[in-house]
Amino acid sequence: MSESEAMEIDTTAPPADKPEESKVPDNIDEEETEEEQCADLLELLESTDDDAVSAETKIQTLSSILTEPQNRYGPTASSIKERAIYGLARAYCNSGKYDSVVDLLTGSDCSAFFENVTKAKCAKVVRAVLDVVCTLAPDQLDMQAQICRNIITWCQAEKRTFLRQRVEAKLASVLFEQDQYGPALELVDNLLVELKKLDDKQLLVETHLIESKIHHGLRGVAKAKAALTASRTCANAIYVAPALQATIDSMSGVLHCEEGDYDTAHSYFLEAFEQLDQLDEKERALPCLKYMMLCRILDSLVKALKLSAMGGVGAKSDRSDVDISGMISGKQGVKYAGQDIEAMSAIAAAASRRSLKEFEEVTDKYKHELQDDLLIKHHLRILHEQLLESNLIRIIEPYSCVEISHIAELIEMPQPIVEKKLSQMILDGKFNGILDQGKGQLIVYEESEKDMAMEKGLEVIANMDKVVSSLFVRSRALRTMMV
Repeated sequence: MSESEAMEIDTTAPPADKPEESKVPDNIDEEETEEEQCADLLELLESTDDDAVSAETKIQTLSSILTEPQNRYGPTASSIKERAIYGLARAYCNSGKYDSVVDLLTGSDCSAFFENVTKAKCAKVVRAVLDVVCTLAPDQLDMQAQICRNIITWCQAEKRTFLRQRVEAKLASVLFEQDQYGPALELVDNLLVELKKLDDKQLLVETHLIESKIHHGLRGVAKAKAALTASRTCANAIYVAPALQATIDSMSGVLHCEEGDYDTAHSYFLEAFEQLDQLDEKERALPCLKYMMLCRILDSLVKALKLSAMGGVGAKSDRSDVDISGMISGKQGVKYAGQDIEAMSAIAAAASRRSLKEFEEVTDKYKHELQDDLLIKHHLRILHEQLLESNLIRIIEPYSCVEISHIAELIEMPQPIVEKKLSQMILDGKFNGILDQGKGQLIVYEESEKDMAMEKGLEVIANMDKVVSSLFVRSRALRTMMV
């Protein structure tokens, strides 16, 4: 090899003893630098995890993180401040400072954070804080409604349309829980108009479901079914989370129960209960279990006593015919044992014995468990009326004339209530009789055949009216042709 060729090779080849320099990405250096700069914020945040720290100290520490003077809003700092907002919401709720919770998102503490993060991050934080507040303070409905209104006002000023719509849906749900059906329905109607234009399927499913609950609360079963059908239609086009699907199934069971189809209602409640039980959401699964027990009670009594869903009078039956055994399995009974299950079991026992006195005692004893739920309260009232009418019919059946005081003594109820119920049953045509209030007696007449002369006469008159009207139309047509 010539000397010139060797020189060329040496100049082009890299030196053997010099290693290649490793290239470190600039973003890794920036992240490490930011973590070092945010170490003080992270230390403050971790100090609030100690249970020994008082609530006031936690609140002051978390507030100082959000209002720190350096205004750091990088990825690490934003994550720390987001956790601080959640911690501040929990601290306010645990210490009972609900006024501070109302002003948390729209106040000075979070204003700088929302201005420096993306809209998606802002929406995530707002919805997460609402979930935290609703979980820790479920009974503070006024506070939840005020938070939603403040956020809606802020969203309108900042033109955050999508976030506003989701918060309005949450506000409608809170108003429904407050029994303010009118404002809730008005809010839902306006929201549905916007959502149908945007075709937001996920929010349409939730909003139609809220609409169905509101109409059910207003006793509009037909409109509630229509809203639920719309919700199911939207749900078929997208993936629905198991918790939301359980809510849809539960609402379907409620509407079938209102129509008296207790077997179908029980199957829907069972589907909802199993999904919520797998998700380990015990508080939401318990009402479904109570509804399942209610359906079993009502279905057994309807079959045994021949009662109608609208409160018809039942026939006589033996106590053995009212079979309410095996309403829940042993596993369910152990896991969900408590006052609610005891209340439904006591109602089942009283209904099987057809004892109105025991039924009323159970209702008074478990007033919170039985009267706070709209569906259970409505059907227990119907069940009470059905049992009362059935027992009264059974008592007065052997008599043609009986004292009202004797009936009240046998049924173990006050005489004025029995007298009022008997007069109502006479007016409703449940039996043929009169009340002799001067003597304090009930006179029962035998069922006689109806006189059909009046009904037949009215039918003849109606047919003649149709004939005359038809002839008049034809004569007018002939006159038009002649002219």
